[in-house]
Amino acid sequence: MIGVTVAAFMMVGLVLDGGVMLRARSDAFATAAAAARIGAQQLDLDLAVEGRTAIDPVAAERAALEYLTANGVAGSVSVEGDTVHVSVTTTAQLQLLDLVGGDGLTFDANARAQAVKVAP
Repeated sequence: MIGVTVAAFMMVGLVLDGGVMLRARSDAFATAAAAARIGAQQLDLDLAVEGRTAIDPVAAERAALEYLTANGVAGSVSVEGDTVHVSVTTTAQLQLLDLVGGDGLTFDANARAQAVKVAP
């Protein structure tokens, strides 16, 4: 009876914490992608007036990092030409499996967004 109870507890823990892990992984990718898109929207206004598409690298990095900070996520941002690269690291805190020796899991996610000019 004790063995069945422990096994049932472990199964419930796997289901609940499995959901927590999947959600944390999905959130990490979504946050990285959103930060990259926000960074790619920071255009160099002088070049935009001339009809050229170019990212302001300083503004793009600042905007993406501000988004990450506002969402409580640690990460890094780099701008290369017209592409913004974002890398984030998040941690999923396990709920039930933490009681039996499980630990939080760390997820890394990378995303990039490119500024493109759309023809009118």
